[in-house]
Formats: sequence, C-alpha cells, structure tokens
Amino acid sequence: MSRKLASIQKIVNIEPIEGADKIEKLTVLGWHIVASKSENHNIGDLICYIEPDSRVPEIPMFEFLKDRKYIVKTIKLRKQVSQGLVIPLRELQKNFNIDIATLKEGQDITDLLGITKYDPEGEKEQKLAEQEMKKVKNPIHKFLMRYKWYGKIYTQLFVPKNSGFPQWIKKTDENRLQTMPDEFYEIVNNPNPHEVILFDSTEKIDGQSATYFVEKHKILGIFDQYEFGVCSRNLRLKTQNNSSYWTIARQYNIEKVLMDLLKKNKATRIVLQGEIAGEGIQKNKYNIKGYKFFAFNLIIDGKKHRTIEMQNILKPYNINTVPILDTERELLDTIDKMVEDAEGKSTLYKTEREGKVWRDIGNNISFKVINPKFLLKNNE
Repeated sequence: MSRKLASIQKIVNIEPIEGADKIEKLTVLGWHIVASKSENHNIGDLICYIEPDSRVPEIPMFEFLKDRKYIVKTIKLRKQVSQGLVIPLRELQKNFNIDIATLKEGQDITDLLGITKYDPEGEKEQKLAEQEMKKVKNPIHKFLMRYKWYGKIYTQLFVPKNSGFPQWIKKTDENRLQTMPDEFYEIVNNPNPHEVILFDSTEKIDGQSATYFVEKHKILGIFDQYEFGVCSRNLRLKTQNNSSYWTIARQYNIEKVLMDLLKKNKATRIVLQGEIAGEGIQKNKYNIKGYKFFAFNLIIDGKKHRTIEMQNILKPYNINTVPILDTERELLDTIDKMVEDAEGKSTLYKTEREGKVWRDIGNNISFKVINPKFLLKNNE
C-alpha cells in the first residue's frame, strides 16, 4: 500500500501553546502540528493533513515553503515540535477546484494535489537504473528497439531487471506510529491481562535499505537451480557494479552465507534485509569508514525471525544486526510517551539516534518511532 502523504483527517485535539497568542497545537491522527489561531479550527473538523517528507507543488498556496524547497519538514515553534501541515478544506476548493462536499475522512488525496515523497535515496536508485540502460550503445540495437516485438524479446532475455523487485518479498518501509493511533491504543488499552503483547525494539539506522535473497528452482522438475538476488529498497539490481548494495554483497560474502543457511534449513527461499551505512550515505552520521551492514530481517520460507534469534544465526558469519534496545517490553500508554522514549543517543556513534523500530513477530505487528531531536538536528 502506498503511503498517504496527503489525506482527509479529523482534528482530534486542540491545545494552547505556552507564551503564544497567535498559534496553537493541533493533534491529527498521532501527529502534533502548530497552526494559526486565525484559521478558527475546531475539534472534529475535517481538514487536509500533509505528512512530513512530502514535496508539495510549487504554487502560490505553498509559497511559504519555498526556502525549504517545497518540502514539508519537522520544525519547532515556541518550543513545540510541529510535524506536517494542516490545510482547511476551503483552501483545497479555492486552489485545486475540489468539490469538498465529496471528501471523506481517511481519503487519500496525494495524487489529487500533485504531492510526491521527498526521497533522496529513491532518487539515487533511479540513477542506478538509468546508468544500467545507458550501457547499451549498439546502433543496431537502438534501431531495432523501435519495434515492440524486439523490445519484448530483448527485455525478457537481456535487460537487467532493475525495476523488478521480487513480488514475493515485502519491501522494508515501516509505518510511523503516528499514522496508526487506533491500532496502537487498541493494543495498550486491551483490558485482558492474558493478551498482553510484548515487543522487541531496535535502533533505527539512517542508511540505505538493502535486500538479498536466494531462491531455489527446479529445472525440468529434476535439477536444482539457485538464484541470488541483490535489491535496493525498490529495485532489483541484477548486474554487478560498484554500488553500495553489491559492495556489501561481496564484502560479507552474502551469497555464500544465504546458500549455506538455505541448505542447513532445507529451505526454498531465504531473504536477508538490512541497512547499509557508511561513506556517501545520508551524510555518514555514524562516521563509518567504507560500508557496514546491519541486518534487521531474516526470513526463511516465509518465517521471520526475532532480532535476537537472527543475531545468533548470523554471528558465525560476522554479520551484525541492528542494535537491540529492548526485548519483551510492553508499549508505553501514549504516543507522546513512545516518541519521548525514541529519543537518545545512537549506539554506533556520538550522535542522536534516528529512532526505534518496534516489533512483535508473533502477532505480525511492527512500526517505527522517529526521534524528533534527530529530525530537527538534521533539518529533516
């Protein structure tokens, strides 16, 4: 499911901000947003909420974001952290000619407003794909590519499947806690003491998400064939190159590791996912020389292992997991407390940690909580 960068939501709370006469704090879903009192917001009003990391269109309505390159970022006003934008529905009608009478709570209007995700790593992925296509310079090939029949054959046989992320592997982007308040409070307010859900938490590393896999196939129903794959967050990178993804594959001998684990477990499919950090990646906040890999998922024939189990499995292969911060812990009782709990220093280096990822494997529940101090420090 694509992320709702802009959606119709309800204002669930309004609070004053100490020492501020013209602004107030609104709560939408689990987010806090600073807004002008002149907009006359009321609890229960439907509004358009635009999430952080959104890139809005360059139109007069969003001119106030010009200095931020039209990107919605986490900011602080009068000591109050503000994440996202609240837009009155009348502004949608005025600036986008939208019939607001048809809008419903929860409706995704990202595409309707022309909003896209600000995604520097995704832009790097796209450049990788473009580089692969530019390698083909044969003039005969270029001529024949005018014909659909040739294009289909060439694509099937020769083109690196950079856009073909395996459909059987789930991509690695976790939901932010603030987008799922109903699910969160259903867990923490469960009155049955025998149904307490315990979570593990790990440090969220600010890097590049990578996926590696081995899949066993049968040839003619008799012979075993093994396929090794390297993927960025969204793309299959079939051709070996000097990107961080392939460099990590060679540095940690990941194909051999996965083959060994596949055979030990008599499995058909095995997936290793993790974060790459180091030089040239997200400003190298952890001061790493070269690249390092931190695993956060090990999935063998569809079974996902707890991080502590994965740590024991990967240790003999000298592959680290993301740092484990909590094991079998109950969630705190409010989203605000969970956000405060995400604050702290990284275990990798003397800097703010990006946040925490919480998981309960048994109930297939997971989400991330981002440290606002990290976002403010890094202008994100």
